[in-house]
Amino acid sequence: MKAVFRSGFIMAGLCFYMAINGFAQQQLAPVRCVTGSVMERYFQKYPRDKVAFEKTQLDFQQKYEAVRRAKKGLPVQQRLNAIVTIPVVVHIVMDNPALVTDEQVQSQIEVLNADYAGENADSVKIPAAFKSLFGKGNIRFCLAQRSPSNEPSGGITRKISSTTSVPGDSDPVKYATMGGVDAWDVNRYLNIWVCKMEDNDLGYSFMPGLPGLAASDVGLVTAYHAFGTIGSAAAPFNKGRTATHEIGHFFNLWHTWGANECQASCADSDFVDDTPNQSTCTYGAPLFPQTDACTNTAPGIMFMNFMDYTDDATMCLFTAGQADRMETALSTFSDRMQLMTSNGCVPPVLHTNDVKAQAVLSPSNAVVYCGTGIIPQLRISNLGASSLTSIRLNAAVDGAEPVVTNLTLNLPSLQETTISGIAITVAPGYHTVKLYTTLPNGSADMQPLNDTATMVFSVTGNAGEPLAQGFESTFPPQGWGIANNSDVVAYNPVRATNAAHSGTASVKFDNYNYQLFGKHTMLVTPQLTIPLTADSVKITFWRAAAQYSSMNSDTLEVLFSTDCGQTYTSVYKKGGADLKTRADFLTAAYIPTADEWVADTIDISALVKGRYDQIVVQFRNINGYGNNVYIDDINIYTRTLPQHLKESGYLIAPNPTTGLLAIQHYPSSAALKGVVVYSSTGQLVWKQHYTSSAAPNYIPVNLSYMASGVYIVQLVYTDKMVTQKVVKMN
Repeated sequence: MKAVFRSGFIMAGLCFYMAINGFAQQQLAPVRCVTGSVMERYFQKYPRDKVAFEKTQLDFQQKYEAVRRAKKGLPVQQRLNAIVTIPVVVHIVMDNPALVTDEQVQSQIEVLNADYAGENADSVKIPAAFKSLFGKGNIRFCLAQRSPSNEPSGGITRKISSTTSVPGDSDPVKYATMGGVDAWDVNRYLNIWVCKMEDNDLGYSFMPGLPGLAASDVGLVTAYHAFGTIGSAAAPFNKGRTATHEIGHFFNLWHTWGANECQASCADSDFVDDTPNQSTCTYGAPLFPQTDACTNTAPGIMFMNFMDYTDDATMCLFTAGQADRMETALSTFSDRMQLMTSNGCVPPVLHTNDVKAQAVLSPSNAVVYCGTGIIPQLRISNLGASSLTSIRLNAAVDGAEPVVTNLTLNLPSLQETTISGIAITVAPGYHTVKLYTTLPNGSADMQPLNDTATMVFSVTGNAGEPLAQGFESTFPPQGWGIANNSDVVAYNPVRATNAAHSGTASVKFDNYNYQLFGKHTMLVTPQLTIPLTADSVKITFWRAAAQYSSMNSDTLEVLFSTDCGQTYTSVYKKGGADLKTRADFLTAAYIPTADEWVADTIDISALVKGRYDQIVVQFRNINGYGNNVYIDDINIYTRTLPQHLKESGYLIAPNPTTGLLAIQHYPSSAALKGVVVYSSTGQLVWKQHYTSSAAPNYIPVNLSYMASGVYIVQLVYTDKMVTQKVVKMN
């Protein structure tokens, strides 16, 4: 797009998507790219970064225009520079990451190389009027051949996760603590996250030159159905052009119509001298030529440019000016230029024997119920040049002497497998297990630093009731378990010493710092022995919780198991406004005040009594991108009623009494209308009528001020009267 460069171009041109919501209501097509709206929101949060970005862009434009002037004065054969290959790592973050295959990833790399080299087969569709502008650039791409720690790699990571991209800084898919994957060193790799995106978005990338942007946010995100050319890629976005487009932004290309979001204007610019001036974005598969208010004569606008919004099959070119702009950005911006010297595309030299411990699969960050043993399982990679035929697996729990298992296998070079050790009996408690390998193929491992992986796990014990726990000392308490179902161990519940209902501590479920939407973390009691003769079984606890906003809803659930944790029954579930105990919303990390604790009682008698003599109770916090949840003073207890009470339906006790008397009913006191107490001489000493409200099941009577002797208690029902003598003693 031709335009006069002006010092205020960012102020005028960075009206990024301000009308995006109104526009989205009119369009039917997916939001092909949300880079503009992401950048605008970023600048609203960090206005100082906007000022620095504008200055950097002004300086860059001068360098870019100098490059363009120099190239125009050279013969074509002298304009070529050295090819630069960028190492790419693709992070697939999905419920089923296997849906995006290695072959699909490779198809995307092939598209990128063809598009950026100007060797794409569909370039034959470029109209004759634009062929002389066709850019054949010098940027290429490879899947990384080595990891940041210089180990062999295929350049693809996969993570099973329900996390969805939320475009912008701190996008959850880019952070392990939010269920995503942390970026590899952004100075050595171009990170691409493939995932589900919110709404109908297809992709985005931050542009270069943002001084305050966290390194972890550098890279591009693309929807799994708009990535590559096969597999999950779906028409009309199945030609790999979403990544081509977003990498254009990564290397400082604007949309062909300028910085605004599809708002008709001839004043905006993409600051490239060989793209026609364009009013707004183009969707679908238009026929050539297309003209608009900014370019109203043939050949019209360049809707087939990779930086427009047309379907993948319509896009087919960068211009020479765009290619020069991207190469200038690569060699100019400090947050891009180190990619030129990365060794990520160079495979490391393999050692003869090198086994890497990838991850502990068992025991996992979970609860091992009722004191059962563990079977160690370790995922390993053979990074050695030789096939792996034998290995020794060592399993050490809490620093004890390792239990050793000698294994034979046949694992080719650069392949993975899972190995298992012999069972180990572990006492109840919270434990750390260290699994490590030795003697690959009977020889010393030539890279011993990558041989070890660790994991924490809980083994629950047994206890009697009543169980009372205020979390005032060791956490988790002996015989209790903690765990979560993400791969972030730090998300486990913790003991908080800055908040408590009573005493000095409580349990905190940290939803504020670990935004693992839909993932749950749990606190599990020991297996409790309860009498089969118990008439009631109750769980009481105190909670405190705050909502981050009306859109964020964490959930607290209480469940119990009668088969040692194999299956659970939910008996309590509160979320959002029902869960919170703080009146207002809170965007800071929540710490409850003394008056923000609420008591809950759960009666599980009908589900347990007379049927089960052992239960396990689980307190489960389900993350909703919200705020912290606390629990304290857990009590689990049973009550067995006197046999006379169950047989007669009422009980007046104790008898004799020293003064305090209790009248109880079972199962109900609904028919009771009054209670009167007389002395042996017929004097009325106490009475209570229940005409306007139901009588409680437990009625206290205080005779401590009365003289010793015999008293008559009368219970008046709707259909009868019961009289009983009570002896008062000093």
